[in-house]
Amino acid sequence: MKRISLLSFSILAALLLPASQGAAQWRRMPPAKWLPAYHYYPSGDPTGLFYFGGKYYENWGRASSSDFVHWTFTKQHQARLGGSGSVVVDWDNSSGLGIDGRPPLLSFWHNEVQPLREQVIGMAYSNDTARTWTRYKTFPILRIHSREFRDPKIFWYAPDKKWVMAIGWAEVPKIMFFQSKNLKDWTYMSAFGPWGATNGVWECTDFFPLPVDGDVSRMKWVLVMGVQPFSEQYFIGNFDGTRFVMDSDFVALYSRDRYEPKGQVLFNFEHGLDNWTMQGDAFSESPACQGLYRQGSIMGKEGQFYLNSFHKEASSMGTITSPAFTVSKDYLDFKIGGGYAPGKECVNLIVNGKTVRTATGHNSNNLQWTGWDVSAFRGQQARLQFVDSLSEGYGCIFADQFVLSDEKAFQEREKSLWVDYGSDFYALRSWNNYAPGEKRRIWLAWMSSWRYAGDEPLSGVQSVPREVKLKTFPEGIRLVQQPIRELQSLRGKHFHEGTKTIEGVWKDSKFKPSRNAYELIADFELGDAEEFGLNLCVGKGERTVIGYNVPSETLYVDRRHSGDSAFSGLFARKDEGPLKNRNGKCRLHIFVDRCSVEVFGNDGETVLSEKIYPDASSLGIEFFANNGKVTLTSADLYELGDIPLYQQTNK
Repeated sequence: MKRISLLSFSILAALLLPASQGAAQWRRMPPAKWLPAYHYYPSGDPTGLFYFGGKYYENWGRASSSDFVHWTFTKQHQARLGGSGSVVVDWDNSSGLGIDGRPPLLSFWHNEVQPLREQVIGMAYSNDTARTWTRYKTFPILRIHSREFRDPKIFWYAPDKKWVMAIGWAEVPKIMFFQSKNLKDWTYMSAFGPWGATNGVWECTDFFPLPVDGDVSRMKWVLVMGVQPFSEQYFIGNFDGTRFVMDSDFVALYSRDRYEPKGQVLFNFEHGLDNWTMQGDAFSESPACQGLYRQGSIMGKEGQFYLNSFHKEASSMGTITSPAFTVSKDYLDFKIGGGYAPGKECVNLIVNGKTVRTATGHNSNNLQWTGWDVSAFRGQQARLQFVDSLSEGYGCIFADQFVLSDEKAFQEREKSLWVDYGSDFYALRSWNNYAPGEKRRIWLAWMSSWRYAGDEPLSGVQSVPREVKLKTFPEGIRLVQQPIRELQSLRGKHFHEGTKTIEGVWKDSKFKPSRNAYELIADFELGDAEEFGLNLCVGKGERTVIGYNVPSETLYVDRRHSGDSAFSGLFARKDEGPLKNRNGKCRLHIFVDRCSVEVFGNDGETVLSEKIYPDASSLGIEFFANNGKVTLTSADLYELGDIPLYQQTNK
């Protein structure tokens, strides 16, 4: 299992400790100025979500709520289970594990078994509303002999009167479907994939039906999975109890040629390294065709082989240098992955004995395209040098497909339909069951990224809960998500602004929040401005920019100057997602909470979620319009109150 998975287990273990031990863990955590006011914290992935006895529960029953917003830690014991997964209420006691006529709770999670760190599925049960859990005597209940098999989603499929499990087989990547009558014995039914974004491991599956445009006679199934280290992608189709079939317009959407820069292939590692110079033993198992011993899957390789320094479980060090070649084009494009360690885990371009270009990984097990402008060295001899001088941390570098080209490789998310286009929305989960009469599907996600989760000041935050819907647009059925109405219960002091024509930067003197914990709704009518939006958390040279680019029809969040980002070179960035200009209007619905910002564009058609670390005094709010004018038709700001869940760990 890769370092990422090991880190997830350590976070989860800390979160599932009894309250007294959990308090000790989190008292050593981040500065108070970034502690969230109204987000669920502390937590890792939202996992083990269920409704029972009038309450909604989180994290295997560690906390409960009656409204998805106000949470209370429960008096829970012995909750150390494993990785993320599902809790179901076995109403008919099909498992036979209930007592005294009371339906048992059953939890399903993944864990690892030695010696190869194989991931398997375990089960536990509770007969006291998740105060205690007992591991089922048979372990594991399901295994497929893979190191990338995790995050089971379990639900009751009423038409066939059976239980269904949807789970990611990440190294393929596919989603596998299993069935059971008793929740203990599982048989394989079918698989879906690969489709869409495949240059990352598939995990954290969710799967459920939703009505289209609220019409219960038009039901569709939504299949969602995390694509590490990015966000969550989704597919819409039909499920007959055995097999999920994607809608035909989605098939057309995802049927496309794989991107690859055109040019002269220098090295693709398909024929060995006989003419390379090697020092140390880090690259002694290269070229590799798969993850090495006890390493997770490597996604995104071209062909069969690639360079990999994970020898001896990443404890080895060394370099490997290519034969000389002539720089004959303006760009050198390639794929790189592994640890983010500039100068220590990297690939260097050597010209005249000097390093003139360098690149490192991005703390993930997927190879991504990047490239260098090498036009200054055209006609000269050069070599590639791969370096791994670290025996700890992420601990490896891998690379593939070096191409001399006339164009620099572009680096972006793979084309797919993403649930959230920000950097910090992952491992989402929805509740399986709800209170009587509740018709909504509600989910939330972990707000961080495995690219920097171990380094950022505060990583254990979950998003605001969101209602998920399916809506028909001219281009087809799409998923939309909106903050749930219960969040309005947190509203306090209210500021309002009416119609205003904006050109350049305008600071509204009415909008003076006392802290960065508020909800802001701004409605615009498009004029001739190329870009417009808001600067939030402004002060001391800091600002988080939320904007709409009219020509490209993209909504973006720019956090490159949002505050502290020194903890990781991967943090300061600008993210964007597509948002159609459908009627000349744009609504931005924004939630700011000290260390996070969540932006819902046009009633949740496009969403971006980001972590930020501004100074507590950076409270400024500005509206802007670039290269033209835009009309602000209405703006409302509500200060939001606290749900100091984290303080309960100190009681």
